[in-house]
Amino acid sequence: MEKFFIMYTGLLHLHNLLRWIIIILILINIVKAFSGNKNIKLSLWLLISAHTTLLIGLYQYFVGANGFKYFATYSMSEIMKNNILRFWAIEHIFGMIVAITLITIGHITLKKSTTTKKTAILYLIAFIIIVATIPWPFRGYEVGRALFPGM
Repeated sequence: MEKFFIMYTGLLHLHNLLRWIIIILILINIVKAFSGNKNIKLSLWLLISAHTTLLIGLYQYFVGANGFKYFATYSMSEIMKNNILRFWAIEHIFGMIVAITLITIGHITLKKSTTTKKTAILYLIAFIIIVATIPWPFRGYEVGRALFPGM
């Protein structure tokens, strides 16, 4: 159990670090795309970071204490009424999957198109979704992460 906790905590920290890398990369990509600068390598780094973070997040969602396990413990009605449960079981994962899908579509669009406007818009929407579904400390306790609650 201790090895699992250390690995889970390490992946959680990596997931958190990659969040900042994604935020920086997506902001740079948005500025470049809106200015008409087509930088496929920078877009690729964003894509790789986002997909790596998604894989780590999916592992945390299905193996960790916050996320999928809530569906075995609580009814859908209870999850939807509780801010903490709803955020970790539904809002965070759904928002991030949508945002990463938009990043992927934006990267493909950038590679295939002669204009960067559509990519800029897709990245901007993805950025808004990411910022809205990150468990920021200022959002309050209702979305704070407790490692292995109840253990």
